[in-house]
Parts: sequence; C-alpha cells; structure tokens
Amino acid sequence: MKRLLSVILTAVCLVNLAACGSFGSSKGSVKLPAIYLSYYADGGLSAYGEYVYEFDKAGNIVSESYYYGGILTDRTERNYTDSGIIVNESVYGRGDKLQSYKEFDEEGNLLKETVYDYLGEVEEYSEYNEEGLVVYREVFAYSHYIIRFEYDENGNLYKQYEVDYDENDTVKFSYEDTFDEEGNTINRVVTDADGNSFVARQMVIENEGNKRTVYEIGKDDEVRYRTEEEYDDDGNLLSKTVYVAYEDDRVLSHEEYTYDEDGRIIHKIYEFTDVTETEYEYADEGYLYKESIITGKYISPEIYGDLSNAVLTECTQVNFYDADGDKVRSEYYVDGKLTSYSVWQFENIDPAKERESVLDYREERKLDERAYIVY
Repeated sequence: MKRLLSVILTAVCLVNLAACGSFGSSKGSVKLPAIYLSYYADGGLSAYGEYVYEFDKAGNIVSESYYYGGILTDRTERNYTDSGIIVNESVYGRGDKLQSYKEFDEEGNLLKETVYDYLGEVEEYSEYNEEGLVVYREVFAYSHYIIRFEYDENGNLYKQYEVDYDENDTVKFSYEDTFDEEGNTINRVVTDADGNSFVARQMVIENEGNKRTVYEIGKDDEVRYRTEEEYDDDGNLLSKTVYVAYEDDRVLSHEEYTYDEDGRIIHKIYEFTDVTETEYEYADEGYLYKESIITGKYISPEIYGDLSNAVLTECTQVNFYDADGDKVRSEYYVDGKLTSYSVWQFENIDPAKERESVLDYREERKLDERAYIVY
C-alpha cells in the first residue's frame, strides 16, 4: 500500500457558495484553501466545515474530501501513473454516491466524462478531443438527445449536430447549427421525423463603423430579434441591446461597459428582469482585487406571500481577490448595511517538506487541529 500524506485542513463554508477558486502550484508546492470562515455581521461564526487532502509520495492529490457539520458531503479520488500523469477521477456526493467519473489519455488530457443522477443512472456522457474540447455528448436526463461538435483549426466551434429522441428512442427532430468565430448561431436547419428540413434560424450581420446590428430571422423569414452593439476604437464593447422584433421592438436586455486607460473593464450594467451593476478595481500590480456587484431584489415581509407587499431592496456583494485570482473575502450588504462576510485563507503546501509535522491553530482560530500526518 502506498504511503499517503494526509493534510487535514479546517475550513468554513456556506452550502450555497461556490468553490474557493482555482488551485495554483509551483515547484512541488500546492496552493490549497487552508481555511474558510463565514461570519454574521456581529462577527459571530455562522458555519464551518473541514477539508481533508491525501497526497501520494510525488505530491499529487489522490483524495480530496469535504465534511460539513461532521458529515461527508463531497469526495474526489484520483489515480495517477508512476510518472505522475492522471489516469481517472471519481467524484462522490453525500452517501458516497458516485456523481461523475473522468478518464484521461496517456498525456493527462480529459478523454471521457460520465455524470450520474442521485439514483446512480447515467445522466450525461461526453467525449473530448486532444485540446479538451467536447466532441460528443449524450444526455439522458428528462429527455434523450445526442450532440456532436466540430471545431475549426483555431478551436472555435463552427458546427453542432443534435438529434432528439422520444420515449421509444425514435428520432423526433434533428438540428444542424452553424456558428461564427464569436460563437453566435448564424444558421439552424431543423429536420423532422419524416425527413423534412427547413431553416429555423439564421443570422444577418450589418457593420457600420463602430456599430454592429445582428438580426435573427425565423423560419417565416421575419426578424425575431435584433441586437445593436457599439464598440470603441480599440474594439471593446461599449453597449449591447437586444430587442424582441416581433413584440414591437420590446427591449429584452441591455448592457453597458466602461474601461480604464489600460482597456480593463471598470464598470458594467446589465438589465434583464432587474438591473445588476458591477464595479471593478485593480491593484497597482495590475490584477483585479475588488469586485462590487449591486442588484435590486424583491423581498417580501411574508415568507409565503404573493409578493404584493414586496419592496425593491438593494443588495450588494463585494468580493476581494489575491494576485492569483482566488477570492479571499466577500462582504454582503442589504440597503448599504453589512449583513455577513466570509474570509478565505490559502496556504502553499509542499508535501515533501511538511512530512511528519504538526500545526495547531486551535488557539488562534478557535477551530479544530490541523495536522500533516504520514501513514
């Protein structure tokens, strides 16, 4: 049995928050989330969890587990070749149920991926090319369909073929989509079960100076949507508005962007069902260090009310990042009042150097012991 280095890291996590961010590594040192604390506005700790990592002798993470309230909720296991190339990865959820399984080729590139539902049935199966781009996907959840993808020499998707099946696995419809270099669908051909084909959607693009208008035309040859875009002289998008042409040009969505002198986005407005405003601030070193997201949400005093007495409340989330792009702090405000905040802490761990060493953070952080143990 291989000797494994177990790294027990105490962390705190809210269930509905995303993962802490990407993990960086250099010269055998692996950057991992050492701790994640979530607090109420008064500074009281709101929740906590625990991460457990196991390394092989080469420093590869072979097991990654997350416990919430003492219960194992997620576990990831990886196998490697003797030369350290990943072979496969299995992800398990609560109850040790397999959620996904990935296979990699001899160079460590993702080859196949299978996703399972809570009953253990295959929900989705995908295959990838050498560049890591999906080329085949079969979906079984809710309905059964198969999609094949084709890319140009630059890795841009330019063709997509989809076949939809009924409950008897008989073909209902098939779709052939063609994309431009920006990923926009410029043409869709639909074929029914009897083999009859028609153009269901096509895109017509008009350019005039720094302005571009995109028309989406339906199978009746009538314009269904119109998108108007404006760019600056450097090619940065300044505004984008989508109109529903068949509803008297009703505005569906609107976006506005502002950039600094270095071409970095500093302000964004997105209007759809409500308005989201995002502000970006950069450190002197050039990396994004602060992101403020402001939204208006309807909050009703009655938990199960019909929202007739709801009021529009301004909600703000402020995120702070380090030079690696990892989130290190989040603050949550309602009508300008701080309601809660979260703090991420990262640590570069070199498994070879940390062997048989023990670190105790109970006194400082008032949490459980964190230790590095060889077994």
